[in-house]
Amino acid sequence: MIALPSLAQAPADIWSSGGKHPVEIKADTNCSECHSDLLKGKYVHIAMSMGCTTCHTVTSKEDGTYVELVSPVNAICLTCHPLSSEKVLHAPYKQGDCVICHSPHSIDFPQHTWVEHQNLCLGCHTRERLKLDHKAHTATVPWGITIGPGLSKEVPFLDLTSRLTKNHPIWGHPVSGPNKVLGRDAPPISCLSCHKPHSSDFQFLFVIQANPGDYACHDCLLCMKCHRPTNIGY
Repeated sequence: MIALPSLAQAPADIWSSGGKHPVEIKADTNCSECHSDLLKGKYVHIAMSMGCTTCHTVTSKEDGTYVELVSPVNAICLTCHPLSSEKVLHAPYKQGDCVICHSPHSIDFPQHTWVEHQNLCLGCHTRERLKLDHKAHTATVPWGITIGPGLSKEVPFLDLTSRLTKNHPIWGHPVSGPNKVLGRDAPPISCLSCHKPHSSDFQFLFVIQANPGDYACHDCLLCMKCHRPTNIGY
């Protein structure tokens, strides 16, 4: 099985739009004095350099200080990152649930993902990794974020081998590891070899148009990215 790295756990209140702050905040308070951990990742969200009030409001009331998001949690990312106009949108992306996959502050993985890209995809799309709560109709990903009913019931699962390395899109086809067809200088195989993570103009978020038939590989532009009619086989 593809090993998960040591994960930076997502906060339990990742869906929260804020609330009462446990300590009074003054106008000249430097948030990083207490929240320095949010800056420790290798990749720091550029919004952090713009100041915390770019995304958060700080309001003092009689009973305390309240820190909230300037927009609902599933809309705030769209303030700077508008939705793509491509035809097919990945469901979490479409609903603005960016924090399922991305840390809003800092993390050790490129594109601010909670884990590296392949583990990110397999965290949702394999039964072995996605923890389903059938009673609550929720699902929890390996990095600690719980997905609500609106998304968890729609997640398509891949029937991969026990090591989560083969059997998609057809039996025996690798989903990770070296690209033995194109050779040692080729990028390794991953979900992103065939799929885009956010949006695409093609079904199933394909990177290019696939054959509309049932995996007629010899005629499929997607398959031909790696294969030629003489070397179809895995």
